Formats: sequence, C-alpha cells, structure tokens
Amino acid sequence: MKISHLHVPEPPVCDEKIQNGERYTGYRKGSHPMLLSLKFLQNPDLSHRSFRHFHSNIPAEHHTKIRWKKVRKLSLVILVCLLAVLIPMVSAFTVSSIIVSPSGTLDPGDPVNISYTVYAASGVAFPSYDDLQFVTELNDPVWSYTIAVNGVKNVRPVEGGRVLTISGFELSYQNRDEVIVTVSLAGDIPPGWATGVNRRLVRIQDLDSRGAVIPCSVVVIDRFIGLPTPTPTPSFGTLAVSSTPSGSDVYIDNSYKGLTPVSISAVPNGNRVLLVKRDGYQDYSRTVTVMGDTQTISASLVPIPAPTTTTPAQVQPTGTATQPQTTPAGGFGSLAVTTSPSGAQLYVDGILKGITPATIPGLSAGTHVLLLKLDGFQDLSTTITITAGQTAEYATGLSANAKTPGFEAIAAFLSIGILLLARRTR
Repeated sequence: MKISHLHVPEPPVCDEKIQNGERYTGYRKGSHPMLLSLKFLQNPDLSHRSFRHFHSNIPAEHHTKIRWKKVRKLSLVILVCLLAVLIPMVSAFTVSSIIVSPSGTLDPGDPVNISYTVYAASGVAFPSYDDLQFVTELNDPVWSYTIAVNGVKNVRPVEGGRVLTISGFELSYQNRDEVIVTVSLAGDIPPGWATGVNRRLVRIQDLDSRGAVIPCSVVVIDRFIGLPTPTPTPSFGTLAVSSTPSGSDVYIDNSYKGLTPVSISAVPNGNRVLLVKRDGYQDYSRTVTVMGDTQTISASLVPIPAPTTTTPAQVQPTGTATQPQTTPAGGFGSLAVTTSPSGAQLYVDGILKGITPATIPGLSAGTHVLLLKLDGFQDLSTTITITAGQTAEYATGLSANAKTPGFEAIAAFLSIGILLLARRTR
C-alpha cells in the first residue's frame, strides 16, 4: 500500500477503568495502533496486562494491514534473490550459420572443416567480465576467426590448440553496437572415436568472471560418426605359381612369364587364363580371378602316356609286317603360333583367338584351320593338327602384298617415251 493512500485517524481517546482492583487503560475502537504503541511507551506505568488489553481493542483490519506489509517485504526479498541467480545464467550470445564439411556421416580419420557465426552483442552489450570460449576434441585443430563491430572486420591471427578463448574486453561495446564473431575450425576426426554415435565437434560457451561455465550458455555442434572408410581394392594382384615337376613354362593370357616356381606381380584384376606346360607332360590350364590379392597356385602336371602299338594278328604273305600305328590320347592340347612380323590376328576355325605371338590352350585334339591376318600382308591359311596333352608349335613369315605402280612410275615411263620420240624426230 502506498503512503499516499494511508488513512491517519484522529488521535485515539484513552479510557481508564478499575477492574479486580487493577487499573486498565485502553483506546476506543478506531484508535490507530501506532499511536497505541506510542502511548504505551509514553506511559511507563502501564502494565503488560494493560497492554494486552489495549492490543485486544485494536480493530482486525489493522492486523490484516500489518500482515500484508510483511508479505510484500518478503516477496521483494525473494524476487531480488531470484534475479541475482537467474541474470548470470542468461546466455550473452547466439550461434547461427553452422556449416560442417563434409556433410553427413563422418568417419574416424576424416578431415573436417567447421564454420559458424556468433552474435556476441546485438542490442545488449557483451559483459566485459565474461569470456567467450570454444572447445574441440578434433586432432590437430587450427582456429581462425574475425571480429566485426558494426560491419568493420578485424581478422585475428590463426591459432592452434583445442581451446580458443576470446576475452570479454575484446567483445564488450555499447548496447547499440553489433559485435559478430565468425569462426572457422579445421581438424581431423580422431581415429579412436567409436562409430555409430553422435560425437561433439565443437562446444561454444560463456565463462563468468570466476572462469566458470554458465550452463545455459553452452551450444554444441555434433555429427554422427560412421564406420571407417574401407581400403580401396588395388587394381593389380600377384600370382605365385609352382608346379610338379618344377621348371615348367608359365603363360598368363598367352604371355610368357617364366619358369616355375615364379611370382608374377602387377597382374590386372579380372579373369586371367593361366597355362603351365612342359615337354612330356599334359598342359595345365585354368582360369584365375584376380581381385588385387595374392594367390598361390600349385600345378601338378600329368605325364603323357607312351603311345600304344598294335601287333599284327598274322604275317602277310609277302613277308612284310604292318607298321605300328600311334593312337592319340583323347583330350585337349595347345597351339603356339609365332609370325614374322608379329602382331597378326590369329583365327582358329574362324574364331579370333589372339594376336601373335600367342599360345592358345584348350584346343580339342584333331585337325583345325589356322588363319593369320595382318594389314599390308597376304592372309595365310593352313591346317594344323593338335595332339592331346601337347602343344603344337607353328612359326611362319608373312608375305607382303605386291605393290602396283603408282603415279610416280607412270610419270617416269611417260618422260622416257617423250625423250625417245624427240630423238627420232631429229
């Protein structure tokens, strides 16, 4: 209640009476309690009993007014205490324009760049006794930041370390000034970070005058950490080839690679034809899938069986015996072709098999038609016979196409004819 609304009554009227042999002094109804108290103090002869009697005569409305005054004072004290607690907890900045590159899921060991804008003061000045702090857990962090006051930028030196602190002295201006801090951070995701969870990249916070973090001011920039990036598959692999017996020739895609045991590196990924051959043994051929790895291959060569002979059932009358006949073993053999010059297209039974020099495995035993073609040379066609378990070798030279006289030759003949004709006319 304001003082202007107080009603000060007229001075109270004092009544005295004798009851049970004692004097009692009281005020009439409507007397002001403050004047009652003053009266009691001015009259030391009044007993405590008399005072209780006076107090009992105070109207109830005066008691209510006294209680409300006490409640208002207590409320004011509580309000002041709440303000003292809440004001330091109010954040002095806002954060916006957060960019994390690369976007999306990050993997352990990945490099990352983070940028964001902190509005340190916009309408309300940043407290000079506070500090603005940035904390990161990235490896090898590098900070760069710019402080702009009312549009005037001030670029600060690049700093390292996982904690960057800007003092309130640098950020504190007048209330009407706008203070903006633009921050960039570059670092690496620690390789030891667990995957499948969100991890904090940057923590932005306000420190009070004692250096303690104001809890409600903390802003966190986090991202999901995924699985490590798989190691890319190499484009080439290695084949380690051995054979029984050793010392056998090794071919990959009809290209000679050496004698077993041999380790062949830089073999392109994909399906490759491996051929192992040795005189007196059947060829070993298989397809190998290379996927940037190292494969070990052991080839066991099978000896070619000795040719079987048929004994004549009876002797011919002429006294001569039939000649022994060789029976070829069924199966597959190979064909090795060499040409001069090399680079000719090699066809077997009308199917292109490669470029000379080449070794063609997996040909069925029997007769096949071989065709060789090379630009500028005459085509060569011949018949070859494949024996099971063996490699037939064919080497030949190609004949160049006959050249027809060109314009230069015709001009030379015409010149000679004209000279002869001129001599005769003389």
